[in-house]
Amino acid sequence: YRDGVALHGLLPGSRLLTLRGADQHGLYGTYGNACVDDAVNAYLAGGRLPEADPTCTKA
Repeated sequence: YRDGVALHGLLPGSRLLTLRGADQHGLYGTYGNACVDDAVNAYLAGGRLPEADPTCTKA
């Protein structure tokens, strides 16, 4: 996560989607968290990034 935050800081206009308490990378579609999946699906469907960095919690 530390490296992801660092990379995010180097990429202007990027967004960092965080799942609190996750212990792995690549959560979309495999981890089973609706908040993560919905955020990524919204981006893929509309091509627009959220206004801020979204944070999800483990269900």
